[in-house]
Amino acid sequence: MTCHLRTITTWLAAIIMALGGVSTASAQVFTGRVDVTIEDATGGRLPGVSVDLTGPLSQTQISDAQGQAHFLNLPVGTYAIKTSLQGFNSYANTVQVVSGASTPVMAKLGVAGTAETINVTAATPVIDLKRDTTTTNVTLEELQNIPSSRDPWAVMQTVPTVYMDRVNVGGAESGQQSNYNAKGAQATDNTWSIDGVPITDMGSTGSSAFYYDFDSFQEMAVTTGGADAQNATGGVQLNMILRKGGNKFAGDARVYFENQSLQAVNISPTLAAALGNTSGKGNRTDKYQDYGFDLGGPLVKDRLSVWGTLAKTDINLLTLTGDSDRTEFKNYAFKADGVVNPSVRGNFTFYENNKIKSGRSVGPVRPPETAWNQTGPTKYFKGEGNFVVGSRLFATAKVAHVSGGFVLAPVGGLDKDYYLDDGGVAHNSFYQYQSDRPQAYVSGDGNYFAGRHEVKFGGAWRSTPVTTEQIWPASHLIATWDGYPNMFVQVARDYKAATTAKYINGFVTDTLSLNRLTIIGGIRFDHQESSLAEATVPAVPGIAILPSVTAPAVPGVYKWNNVTPRVGFTYALDEARKTVVRASYAMFASQLPGSEASFVSPIQYSYAYYNAVDKNGDGVAQLNEILFNQGLQGFSGFDPTNPSRLSTVNKVDPNIKAPITHEFLIGLDKELLPNVSVSGTFTYRRMVDLLWDPLTGVRPSNYTQTGTLSGTLPELGAFNVPLYALNASAVPAGGGETESNRQGYHQRYLGLELSAVKRMSSHWMARLGFSTNDWREYFDDPNLSIVDPTRGPAPQTPAPRPFAGPQVNGGLVIRKAGGSGKSNIFLVAPAYQIVANGAYQGPWGLNFGANLVTRQGYVEPFFRSSVSTGDPLGRKQVLLVNNIDDFRLPAVTSLDARVEKRFTFGSTHVAFDFDVFNLANAGTVLGKQYDARLTGATGFGNTLEIMNPRIARLGLRFTF
Repeated sequence: MTCHLRTITTWLAAIIMALGGVSTASAQVFTGRVDVTIEDATGGRLPGVSVDLTGPLSQTQISDAQGQAHFLNLPVGTYAIKTSLQGFNSYANTVQVVSGASTPVMAKLGVAGTAETINVTAATPVIDLKRDTTTTNVTLEELQNIPSSRDPWAVMQTVPTVYMDRVNVGGAESGQQSNYNAKGAQATDNTWSIDGVPITDMGSTGSSAFYYDFDSFQEMAVTTGGADAQNATGGVQLNMILRKGGNKFAGDARVYFENQSLQAVNISPTLAAALGNTSGKGNRTDKYQDYGFDLGGPLVKDRLSVWGTLAKTDINLLTLTGDSDRTEFKNYAFKADGVVNPSVRGNFTFYENNKIKSGRSVGPVRPPETAWNQTGPTKYFKGEGNFVVGSRLFATAKVAHVSGGFVLAPVGGLDKDYYLDDGGVAHNSFYQYQSDRPQAYVSGDGNYFAGRHEVKFGGAWRSTPVTTEQIWPASHLIATWDGYPNMFVQVARDYKAATTAKYINGFVTDTLSLNRLTIIGGIRFDHQESSLAEATVPAVPGIAILPSVTAPAVPGVYKWNNVTPRVGFTYALDEARKTVVRASYAMFASQLPGSEASFVSPIQYSYAYYNAVDKNGDGVAQLNEILFNQGLQGFSGFDPTNPSRLSTVNKVDPNIKAPITHEFLIGLDKELLPNVSVSGTFTYRRMVDLLWDPLTGVRPSNYTQTGTLSGTLPELGAFNVPLYALNASAVPAGGGETESNRQGYHQRYLGLELSAVKRMSSHWMARLGFSTNDWREYFDDPNLSIVDPTRGPAPQTPAPRPFAGPQVNGGLVIRKAGGSGKSNIFLVAPAYQIVANGAYQGPWGLNFGANLVTRQGYVEPFFRSSVSTGDPLGRKQVLLVNNIDDFRLPAVTSLDARVEKRFTFGSTHVAFDFDVFNLANAGTVLGKQYDARLTGATGFGNTLEIMNPRIARLGLRFTF
């Protein structure tokens, strides 16, 4: 079925292209465009009209034979348009340009001597006939005037269908990146761009390589789907547009401040006591400071402008246990824009972020000595050229480099082992992690106009090498208390991986405009490759089965080539183009993680497991306390029968290919009033060929039921879960896995999103959104898509070994947050999500703003860890509930508000802001302990995290 669908859609796109009608609207990604059509009083098109565009960029075009002038690659902002032609009156107007959108202007010229046509009202349409993506543009007015936590993740959660693993109250969560999903896309398909250049961290694919100075942005655009062939994946695509200098000197300065005296209490004394919170005040912001300034203006008027910024943010938090978590960001940026002549212009950009963090991951299960200190600057350099060749061809070229990486050093040092007590609380220290992640990028694209057709084409090359090391402390023995003094000991070898990845893509599109009908579509090609480089790790002292290993280089471990078609249309139901229906089909190939080749390295995250007894009562394990006589209790990542082998225990299916997403959209956009629009979009997605890595050669028939896990627990009630173990004769060498496409399995997403936008006019603006989401998985052939019948809480690959997910046919897809995310948060697409924000410019310089986010609560997938089933590969995590959404935490609602007093002195403005976050002082539970094995204050059923309490933020902004 999938093969037939892919063949049909590919041929459909090819046939339409042959007819000259396939195209994508020429979205400029981080820039916008203005398309001017000039007619006389009778409706006839007028060629040869001089059209002047002035604003952040000034240009002049002469209308072509179709009476059209096109201004492409425009920085976002406000522009003035004026036309002139001998024998006709002039036309003047003002328009707003946003990123990735086409702004059409219809100019009707009267014969000289008649009334002059002048329109000085912003004419930017709220409906874009040429837009073929589902995109939310967050403008400068919204970024500056709506109270927010001042980071891109906080902005993304105001976009319908995007859901996060946390609630950011007043910037309390801005020191770490959020995990997020939308529309059934894999998290590794999320992308990040600055001014049109991809800066996605390919060492942690789908995350950002940077943290940001919020006031350096002119606009943000969040795309969650659609048929634009420039968009590689179906994930959330965030494009951030930096500010720039102009022909007038302008600048901003700001300072924001929060502390404990501006904060309420929202935790009960009982909960505080249970968690050992001596302050009785719960999670808190100790101090928040955000200050910086930017300045831009001309060095040579109309020729060369510059812009720069310096900023610093301090976020000092106190956890439930009263421990300190401090983050410091230092940001620097510089941008120069130059015009050589009307046909040639260019720019250079530098952006730097340094994150310095003390106490990363500190909390109820990570005391201060087990937290990390983080350091590592990331820098971005970009050069760009824009070229106009005649009136038909527009071209752009970009080159960029990112130098990135960071170190996580344990506060307790590397000279003593850490251990986990019966409550799952770590002690003494932790492991060290460090990674180097540079990037290089080159691209070029162009637009060619030919009558009713517009052809866009382009290509790019990108290189993303990654080197990663994980270093275990002291003797590399990590003890987990197992009914102390009994212990379960994980012997861990250091880890190192060096990979290189290359990405090459090309696309060609064409737009056919037929009055009220626009046909859109295109073809995209992607080549993705990940290779392994040489690396070495030392032996674990005293453990012969974990010797030193060197991984040889292996080029081209993964090579994916994909051709993905896109096709769609928009049709205006009325001549005024106020109501538009749209539909599209898009095929997306998933993004290959840059470090994926490390899967075949003989250096894996390697662990050997033994039973032990703490004879000297120090909580940790020594070699003489390990019960070697009881034998190996499990292993992962190496071959205990041949520990020194230089070939990997893992394999990659030679026929492996990129996962594919098929997306169908249908929507309606309507302009209700000038500057007011409503929109509705229904999305269907089918995801096939998803990746997984089951044990090599193992099938469900190789497992035998060895017993049941039964009992009764508070809230959960009675449970009776079957347990399975792999037959010893079926264990592959080293417990090796084979990565392949998951056969007999697919995922399906259904979603409806509704939105309404009121642009700033008549002193107010607003944006409303609602979405309902349903993301499910289907085991079409369980004999192919399920290996271990043991059900687990979420599919993930942590130590000690991969474990299964819920494995319910037609069940909800669940993902456990990880990396920078909340470790005990399980993400499921919310059945409902509502976002609303707005601002009002009142009298006497008083302005008001508000922001509301409410969504369904997180699921509670109760499970038990470290369950011994008799499996020779080790213990397992076992799901105790029938369906992962049988139990849910309360719905999450966050309401923020602002009151601003503004003083104006000519062109200078001074604003005093008073923001209040979590206005209702909700203490909603966000995370609990779902592991039935754990005891004590952090044990089963206990609350581990609630929303931060209400807090006020004082702000002072100066603009000139």
